[in-house]
Amino acid sequence: MHTPMPSNSLIRAGVVLLLAFLLLPVAAAQQRQTLSRLEFVGLKRLTREQVLAMSGLKIGQAIDQGILDAAAGDLLKSGLFRKLSYRVRSSNPGNQATVTFELEESAISLPVVFENFVWFSDDEIVAAIRKDVPYFNGTAPASGETADKIAAALQRLLTSKNIAGQVDYLPYVSKDKQELLYTVKGARIPLCSLHFPGATAISEAELVKVSQPLFKMDYSRKDVATFAPINLLPLYRHIGHLRAEFQMPTATLESSPQCAGGVNVNIPVDEGQAYRWAKSIWDGNDKLGIEELGPALGMNPGDVADGIKIDIGLKNVAKTYGHRGYLTPAIKESIEYDDAASLVTYKFNITEGPRYFMGNLIVTGLPAADVDELKGKWTLGSNAVFDESYVDTFRQGALREFMRGLTQRSRTGARVNVEIQQRPDAQKLTVDVVIAFK
Repeated sequence: MHTPMPSNSLIRAGVVLLLAFLLLPVAAAQQRQTLSRLEFVGLKRLTREQVLAMSGLKIGQAIDQGILDAAAGDLLKSGLFRKLSYRVRSSNPGNQATVTFELEESAISLPVVFENFVWFSDDEIVAAIRKDVPYFNGTAPASGETADKIAAALQRLLTSKNIAGQVDYLPYVSKDKQELLYTVKGARIPLCSLHFPGATAISEAELVKVSQPLFKMDYSRKDVATFAPINLLPLYRHIGHLRAEFQMPTATLESSPQCAGGVNVNIPVDEGQAYRWAKSIWDGNDKLGIEELGPALGMNPGDVADGIKIDIGLKNVAKTYGHRGYLTPAIKESIEYDDAASLVTYKFNITEGPRYFMGNLIVTGLPAADVDELKGKWTLGSNAVFDESYVDTFRQGALREFMRGLTQRSRTGARVNVEIQQRPDAQKLTVDVVIAFK
């Protein structure tokens, strides 16, 4: 006999719950049985003891369908399980029952990050959470009651220390990871000092100087952690430290009255070694040779492996292709490090893509006479190989001169606004250029 959970429980759980309650005689459905054995099948991350505590069931207690349904509902509401079913095996004499829960844990369990709980150690935070969430292991499902229980435990921890602020949480997605981020909203936590253990190739004073924006905001571990790679790593790449890495920041409370309630922050840095350029290896470049790509990249053997210069060089390589009508080159790079010699070799694999030709020149927003005058200045003929650099040259030269004339002829003398768009057609392999006056 199959007995489903009430439909409203299924809606709250948000998952499919299959319940199998196997009874011997029909009359037994009205009787309670004694729970003699409890089994959990399908556990991976969670332990039997953790799930047993969550269910609220105890060996030796009297059970019936309602009690088991309630236990199953509690397990589902945690958000830790995607599917759940149970079955009951009865035995006589003694009206004993063995209950087996078959479980499928939720595939997604996000790492829990404590954004600005600077008043407590990690051990204190975990201990406070486990009073309400004994199974807490540093992760939590993004849905269900577990995330709310963690927030409630953290709120009580703040209250116990008379710390003002409201605990809030939300999933945080970055380029390479997903986290469940807990933050104390409304907390005033100024940044008192900033230190970079491990910094030698670049002075700590220089790193602090570039990090001044952090002193204008309240401390946030996420903001500090994301600031360093974006704003400080380029300093290291510029001097050839291509493998430099910043570690997660740590914060300690400042006790001086000059920075009351603030924190001192350490951002350890692993600078790695400085590299010089060995050579570049090109593959897939059928249309352009090394004699063009090398100068465009601008790196020579023995040069400091300046990551910023390399980035600019790759943009110049793409422009070189654009000059020849190849508008969609894809360049993938890989780096070989020779630590013994402090040299790097860059390998570039290029997918050049198709060649494009000039389509139509379209001018909008001007009288017909002015349109004809401007078109007369455009010298890239229809069906000629499209040259992206010509568009910039035209903008800086002929178009600027033409617009100066328009302004002089205007009765009001108002400046003219213009926008240039390139509209490539991947089927015709042509590019229409639209010059719109507004």
